[in-house]
Amino acid sequence: MKPAAWLAAMLLLAGLPAATLAQRWRATDDVPRYELYLREALPEAETFRFVDRGTPHYRGYRTGPGGEEVLVGLGFFTVDFARDVRGYKGEIWMLVGMAPSGVILDVSMVYHDEPFGYFSIDLPEFIEQFRGKSVLAPLTVGEDIDGVSRATITNDAAVRSIRDSARRMAREFIAERRSDP
Repeated sequence: MKPAAWLAAMLLLAGLPAATLAQRWRATDDVPRYELYLREALPEAETFRFVDRGTPHYRGYRTGPGGEEVLVGLGFFTVDFARDVRGYKGEIWMLVGMAPSGVILDVSMVYHDEPFGYFSIDLPEFIEQFRGKSVLAPLTVGEDIDGVSRATITNDAAVRSIRDSARRMAREFIAERRSDP
């Protein structure tokens, strides 16, 4: 095998697992695969549906007093909505639960490769800071979010991805509601 062909083959093989992993946590219609994360991000939801109207997300419902379905929240992966935000080592996969009113219900940390994640973004006190925050809040480290640790690149990226993806989801949901008859 020629050196150039050998190098191309090695790069292809090395990139294959990374490409597979990059698609690992994208929203799909495989709701059972993500149900654990959905239940964590949307704790009041009883059932979930996948919706893809440009940006894929989930809708969580509960049964109302008259037996009707009531939308309790929207669940979405940060990597689907804030694709350009990267941590120190790469993407940080989180599933954000947001009420239809634009309030963050909870965040489920799904996966990351951050070397300092175990003492920064993995801590429950980091995630708890987002509960009850409006998408209109600054959601900025040092302003209304405590970095919890000195892993600044990791913290900043996690906060930015939650803020940017939640705001984008809110804009799209509001636009959808305005266009519905």
